[in-house]
Amino acid sequence: MAGLYARHAGRRPAPGIHSVGYARLAQAAALDALVESVRAEGLPAFDVFPRGEREIYAPGIYVEPFAGRTLGALGFDHLSDPARRATAEAARDSMQARMTPRVALLREVHRSVAAQGAVLYLPVYRNGMPVNSVEERRQALLGYVYAAYRLGDLMADAAAIHGGRLSLALYQGRPSAANALLLARAGGEAAPRTHSHPLRQLDRELAFGGQTWTVRATTLPAFEEGGPGAPVPLVIATGTLGTALLGWLAWHLAARRRSAERARQSADLVAQRHARLLDHAPICVIAFDGHGTITSINRPGEQMLWYQAHELVGRIPYSALHEPGELAARARALSAELGQPVAPGFEALIAKPRLGLVDEHTWHYIRKGGSTLPVQLTLLPLSGGDAGKRHGQPGQDGAGGYLAIAHDLTERRRADAYIDHLAHHDTLTGLPNRDYLSGRADALLQAVGAHNGRVALLLIDLDQFKRINDSLGHHVGDDVLRTMADRLRAAVRRADLAARMDGDEFAVVLSDIADDSEAELAAAKIVARLSEELRLGGVRLRVVPSIGMALFPSDGNTVADLLQAADAALHAAKQGGRGQVRRFSPDMKEASLARFTIEGLLRRALAEQEFTLRYQPLVDTASQRIVGVEALLSWYTAERGAMQPGQFIPIAEQCGLIVPISEWVLATACREIQTLRMRTGLDLEVAVNISPPHLQQEDFPALVDRCLRESGLPARNLAIEVTEGILIEGTPQTIDAFRGIRALGVGLSIDDFGTGYSGLSYLTRLPINKLKIDRSFVANLAEGDGNGNGEDRAVVAAIIALGHQLRLQVVAEGVETADQFRFLREQGCDAVQGFLFGAGVPLAELIERCERGVAVQAV
Repeated sequence: MAGLYARHAGRRPAPGIHSVGYARLAQAAALDALVESVRAEGLPAFDVFPRGEREIYAPGIYVEPFAGRTLGALGFDHLSDPARRATAEAARDSMQARMTPRVALLREVHRSVAAQGAVLYLPVYRNGMPVNSVEERRQALLGYVYAAYRLGDLMADAAAIHGGRLSLALYQGRPSAANALLLARAGGEAAPRTHSHPLRQLDRELAFGGQTWTVRATTLPAFEEGGPGAPVPLVIATGTLGTALLGWLAWHLAARRRSAERARQSADLVAQRHARLLDHAPICVIAFDGHGTITSINRPGEQMLWYQAHELVGRIPYSALHEPGELAARARALSAELGQPVAPGFEALIAKPRLGLVDEHTWHYIRKGGSTLPVQLTLLPLSGGDAGKRHGQPGQDGAGGYLAIAHDLTERRRADAYIDHLAHHDTLTGLPNRDYLSGRADALLQAVGAHNGRVALLLIDLDQFKRINDSLGHHVGDDVLRTMADRLRAAVRRADLAARMDGDEFAVVLSDIADDSEAELAAAKIVARLSEELRLGGVRLRVVPSIGMALFPSDGNTVADLLQAADAALHAAKQGGRGQVRRFSPDMKEASLARFTIEGLLRRALAEQEFTLRYQPLVDTASQRIVGVEALLSWYTAERGAMQPGQFIPIAEQCGLIVPISEWVLATACREIQTLRMRTGLDLEVAVNISPPHLQQEDFPALVDRCLRESGLPARNLAIEVTEGILIEGTPQTIDAFRGIRALGVGLSIDDFGTGYSGLSYLTRLPINKLKIDRSFVANLAEGDGNGNGEDRAVVAAIIALGHQLRLQVVAEGVETADQFRFLREQGCDAVQGFLFGAGVPLAELIERCERGVAVQAV
């Protein structure tokens, strides 16, 4: 407004102008905030008058010229006067300029009597809000630009032009109406002189801004002395006044409109640019004033909250979008944080922004219809704007209202929930995992323990599941696990918890059981359900589970104790055969503790190189010379003394340490036998036992090749020994490993031959070059009367004959007597090993023995 006045300051002031200003609309609840914001802009004495109790106010907050006599208009509520209010509302509803009838202008500074005049109002609406209907215009109204005119000044200027020859009068409406006369001027004087019979009189009607005025020019004696032929000044007088009045009003309105249009266009461009940015940003942006009245919302905000802007702006308090419980909780938190009491409600939202602080917090917006939306909300204070700076005063935080920027947390929480689900559930079966079971079981134990209840923990392992993976492939194994998980869910109660622990191991927590028999019945039901035949990809399978069971509180008071007890019971169940259920007992704890102890010692042995190798000679039966050795793993512990392989190898296989142990044995045997070859010049072969889990590693042939290259041992001097059981399974991985080994030139020997109780077709399908007769057959070759066990002698003879028919070398192990040796030599057995020719010895002793000669005698 100041800019408009300044642009026209160089022109001759229009007659009758009093002031131009802006009146801002304010609800009663927001009036104090408006007063504070204006005071913050540099007008500390600003106030609204007359106060009174009204629903809505329109105080003048800007006025030009901003000096002198017009300052008294600041703060005047234009809606407090019925005539002004009616005119302003008419302008609001019509979107057109409207002028009041005659009103008393505000008393100017240093004047004792208020001047008579009229006020022109032009409505100003909020950008972006619809104004198509009267109701929409009322909702969008922001305030009024107004212009006040002093009619006396206008009449005085017009009358002075004719030097006392005419009397001019201004009427509201027609002159004949009662109280229609507004002002009268005779020359430059304030009141007309009496003249009963004027020569001429002329009326002219003026219509503008919704008002009709009449200008009447009457001749005075000075005019009449000019003769009857001079009507022109009369016409000119009425025309001058009418044209001046209408022309100035039209000019002023057009100039104001042009200036306002330029300002509006500039502001619209900026607003549109900002609106486009906000309308494309996936955030809800709400502006509200110091009393919580919503003043704007962006389009994504409308979509998030399911409201349209006109339903919120000026109608719903911002605090109504928040849950009362959250507001109360936030108030308590802020009271503690800020060290001063914060009232629940709107105060909890602006407590920090009012201090100039950004407030970030998680809330739930209440949508239209009552549903809630989780949001991450940032609340910012808005300063009073540039107006404060224009008057030389800094803006105050919150003086211009507040801005609420909200990010929808729905997707993030959905993602968090999904991530949490993944963290606590098995992706293959959908069952809860070990972590989830531990947390739930811990809470359950606390709840049940409070009323002396009982809980059972079942650990379930699928017997020989590994064979399914190895023989049919992991995709079939995955289908089996999913099917077992579905059956397990169906076999337990809704209140119970089923989980997948790891691999083929599952767990069930039976909550609040009555007695042990109820847990045993549930375990039997699970065994029966999981043992049912299943068909996968045209293959019929039957998977049988073993179950270990522990009960709270008798077997343990914590989840960890129960898991340990159930694991010990599961181990006992698996030892007892397929489909077994075992309840934990104290002796199992001792066995379990021993296994855990040995596992710990094994890990230490690997880390600290506690293992050693001993070598037992392999003797040719014809020449009785050493032709090879078998590497035997030896382990001595300070805690338990010498440990036999049978004591720790099964535990190493269970805890996953067998692979690194086998790698150490293979690498060490290759390196030490190459040392023997270099020292003695003997071309001995070393046989190394490899466990099934290690053999089934995809890179096992590559490992063998690396050990040979690093040690320098020729491939012909190495033989890999495997048990007959793994050959019977004949998985693709096993066959590939055997072929890879033989392709290197390494020998392949079947250990413990004859104990597999299966067909012998694998002997022709696999690249084997040596059979070793199991010691159990050799032990019975000569007993009692020296003739030995006839059946075992027949079996041994058959094995030797079969091996030779297949062009395989046959070796007998466990030879301890001369009679056994004699029988084997007679049957054509190629080589033997056993205590008859010596136990396993360290490398140094073996080298010393070989240096004395490879011919041996029975001991």
